Parts: sequence; structure tokens; C-alpha cells
Amino acid sequence: MSGYKVILLGTLLVLLSVRNSVAQDPHFSQFYSAQTFLSPSLAGSSGGTRYTANYRNQWPGIQKTFQTYAVSADFYLSEYRSGFGALLVTDQAGSANLNTTNLGLQYSFRVPISDNLQFVPGLQFTFGQKSLDRSKLVFPDEVVTDTPTSGQIYLTNTKAQYVDFISSVFIYSRTLWMGIVADHLLRPNYSFMGDKTILPIKITNFGGMNFWHPNARRIDEPRIASLCYRFEYQNSFKQLDIGGYVYGKVLDFGVWYRGVPLFNNSALDNHYADYDAVVMSVGVATGALHITYSYDLQLSKLASYGAGAHEVSIGVEMNKLLGCVDCFSRRSSIIFHKNRPRNMKIN
Repeated sequence: MSGYKVILLGTLLVLLSVRNSVAQDPHFSQFYSAQTFLSPSLAGSSGGTRYTANYRNQWPGIQKTFQTYAVSADFYLSEYRSGFGALLVTDQAGSANLNTTNLGLQYSFRVPISDNLQFVPGLQFTFGQKSLDRSKLVFPDEVVTDTPTSGQIYLTNTKAQYVDFISSVFIYSRTLWMGIVADHLLRPNYSFMGDKTILPIKITNFGGMNFWHPNARRIDEPRIASLCYRFEYQNSFKQLDIGGYVYGKVLDFGVWYRGVPLFNNSALDNHYADYDAVVMSVGVATGALHITYSYDLQLSKLASYGAGAHEVSIGVEMNKLLGCVDCFSRRSSIIFHKNRPRNMKIN
């Protein structure tokens, strides 16, 4: 089977697994500073061992909204062309301390298509839990009667545990990359009331293009810019984000427009997700350490009281300390073919 047939088959398998699939999933604006959160195919994408921490404070102008934390570790074994990762995400929301915690175990496998192209399928098994503090909920009948309240009768559980599965495909070259992720394939039930509350399947498509200096000849010379997009579909909700980055030797700058107004999300009141936000980021890279801060400038009607969102990410790539584990050229001084991809790093 040719390489392009493999790519087509993998993409179709992901898409055909989706039927009619809006729950609030944890979210990061710094997509490429949370690569394994974006796609399990990116586990091991640094070519070595990587540690990442992410924090997001969404709508700080409103009390008790969303705060999201993530920590991850991933590494690559060149002997087996395999990447492995572990990802822990916690999302806290609301005055009743609605917490969502997911632990994901990831695997990716690189399939070389040619000297200039690689195909990377990936998967993730997720163990999740949702919980809330029932004592912080106030029900109408609680203030007028001494009988058991609605909360005591119907909220029989304050924890819901579930297992989930993610499948992904990713294709990249030195210039272009594209990935598709299918999340919540097991459609887990997270109800606190003994009935069914199903997480709908979510599809994410992302990709972009790198721009290199025309005279770049060394494997350690950075890109000068990239253009990116991200499209998300879940339960009839559609959102397109577009953005780009400019890279310097130490600093990099990024701008994203989230919620390009191309889709009619009629299920949402006042279309709040359209014209959602402009995301501005600045990153500092020195040696193995990369730190990025971003701010979501709200464009929707939430802007007057939501106060946007702050996000910080910290990443450490051990291969920059210990030497590249899986580079196409082992030494930075070796001249390589202009169109030959470097180690899979798309920032």
C-alpha cells in the first residue's frame, strides 16, 4: 500500500468514527505550547524527552469561572519509531467547585512516507472524573421547608468516573503539517443523577505552514514564521481559529483570531462563540527552557465583564540539554537537503 493510501485510510478511519456528535471541555489558547493536549500523535514530537506545564485563568472578571491546569511528560524511542506520553488535566469551574480531572496515556508511531514526509497515527486512553461540592448548592425548596431538598434526593452522587478514548492522525513535512483528532469516541456518561449525560464526540482539525530563511542550511537554524489554523466541531457547534507566529533567536510572538465568523452556531444564544477573541502571545526560549504568556482579548459580549483570559506555559526539552535523540541529521553542522524535514517540531 502506498504512503498516500495509508494517509487516506487513516484519515477516513478517524472521520468515519464520528456521527452526530456542547459540553465545556478544558481549553487552552496556546495550542502548540500544549502539544500532547492538542493531539496524541504529538507525543514524542520533540525527538527526546519533554516536560510541559500549562495554566489558564478564563474570565477572571467573573468569580468562580474556569481555571485549567495541565502537566505532561512525553518521550520518543527512535529504535521503535514510537512516542509515549502522559497528560494530567484539571479544570475547576463554578461556585460549587465543579472539577473535571483527566489522566491520559498516549502512544504515537511514525510512518516514514518518503524523505520529505512522515505520517503519525496516535491514540490516547483517558481515565476521567467529574465531581462537585453539593454543600455549596442552594435549591429553592431548601429555604422554605425542613424536608430533604431536591439536591439530596436527585444528586445521589457527587462524583462521576468514566473511561474515554482519543484517536488521531498527523502528517508533516518541513513546510506543511496537518492533523485530525477524534475525542470522546466512547461517549462517556458523566451524570451525577443516575441518568445519562453523554459527552458528545469532538473533532479537531489543525494544520499550518512553516517559513524558513531562504539560506537556512543548518538543522539548528530556526524558522522565521508560521501560519496556522484550528477547526473544531462538536454537537453541531463549529469554530475556526486562524493565527501565526514570528520567531526570533530568543523571543517569539503570536497572534490568533478565535471564532472566525463563518458558521451559524444557532444553538448558542447571541452567537457568543463567533467573534470570540484575539489571542496575543509572547514566548522566551533559552536553551532547553521555553516560557510563553498569552492574553485573550475578548471580542464578544462577554468582554464587558469577563476580562479575557490569561495563560502561561512552561516547557523543558531534555534533548536540548543532552543532545538530539531523533534528528534527521545527528550533528547541527551537517548540511541537509533543503526539503528534508527536521525533527518533528512545529511549535
